[in-house]
Amino acid sequence: MTLPAESRAQTRDLSLDVAKGVGILLVVIGHAWRGLDSAGMIGNPDLFRLIDRLIYNFHMPMFFILSGMTFQAWALRRPLAEAASSRLTRLIWPLVLWTYLFAAARLAAGDAANTQLSGWQSLAFWPLPPRDHFWFLWALFLQHLAVLGLIRLVTGPLPAPAWAMLAALMVLGSSFTPYGLTPWTFGALTYAGAFLTGLALGQTSVRPEGLTALVIAALAFIGLQVLSFRLPETLLTTQLLGIALSLAALAVIHALTAARSGRLLRLFAWLGVSSMGIYLAHTIFSAGTRAVLSRFTLDLSLHMIAGTLAGIIGPLLIYAVIRRIGRPAWIGF
Repeated sequence: MTLPAESRAQTRDLSLDVAKGVGILLVVIGHAWRGLDSAGMIGNPDLFRLIDRLIYNFHMPMFFILSGMTFQAWALRRPLAEAASSRLTRLIWPLVLWTYLFAAARLAAGDAANTQLSGWQSLAFWPLPPRDHFWFLWALFLQHLAVLGLIRLVTGPLPAPAWAMLAALMVLGSSFTPYGLTPWTFGALTYAGAFLTGLALGQTSVRPEGLTALVIAALAFIGLQVLSFRLPETLLTTQLLGIALSLAALAVIHALTAARSGRLLRLFAWLGVSSMGIYLAHTIFSAGTRAVLSRFTLDLSLHMIAGTLAGIIGPLLIYAVIRRIGRPAWIGF
C-alpha cells in the first residue's frame, strides 16, 4: 500500500511504487478469488488452491518488506512524538473507520454477503483485535512502534547486518515459540521477519539491474513457486518462502524499472501510490459486484475480471471525490 512510513525522497524510487502496484493488484485478485470460493462459485478445489497459493505465498510478505525498506530513514527524520502519533492517524484511524464501514456494508448487503450480519446491534463491537483484512494495519502499527522505540530510544540507527540478524531471530522465534501468537499479535510477529528484512534491504545500495539479473530473479521466483507445492506448510517454511519469493519479485521489478519506464510500469506505479485507499475499500466494491453479477451469470472469468476492476476503480473514485471536497486522510486514504 502507500504505506504510512514511505520515504518522500526528492528522487523517488519508481520500483517501490511499481511493486506496491503489483502487490495491491494481487490483493484485490486474491480477495475476489476467495470471495468467489466462499460463495461456492469456483467448484474446483484444485484450481482454487493453485491460484490461492501462488498469490498468498508472497504478496503480503512483499508489502511488509516494502514498508521496512523506507522505515528507518523516515523514522529518523521526524521528532519522536510526531512519528509515533502519525502511526495513530495513518494506521489506527483507517483501521477503526473502515472496520465499521465494512461491517455496515455487510449488514446492508443482507443475504448477498458471504458473511452475513443481522440487526444494527451487530455493529456494536470493538474493532480490536483486528477483523478481516484490517489485520495488516494493526500488525504494521505494532511493528512500527517497536522499531521506532528501538532506534530512537535504545540503539540508534542500525546497519543492514543487525536488521538481518533480528529478522532471522524473529522468524525462528515466531515459528517455534508456544507463546505470544494471539489474535492481537499473530500478524505482527509472523510478518516481523519480512518487515525486518525490508529494514536490512533499505540500508544497502545493492539493486539488481540488467538482463542477467532479471532472468536469474525470474527463474528463482518460478522455481520457488513450484517448490512451495512440495514443502510442508509450517510457520517456518511459510515465512522463509514468503521472504524469498518477495525478494525475487522485487528483484524482477527493479530490473524491469531500471531498464525501461513504459506505460504499464507507470500504471502500476500509479496504483502503488494509491494503494492504501484501494486496500481499505476494495472488498466492498468487489463483493458488491459479485452479488449483483451473480443474478445474471456465474461465469467465473467474468466475475474475476469485473470484481477485480470494481475493487480498483471504486476506491479510486472515492479518492477522487474526497480530494475535491476535503482531505483523503479524513477517510484514511
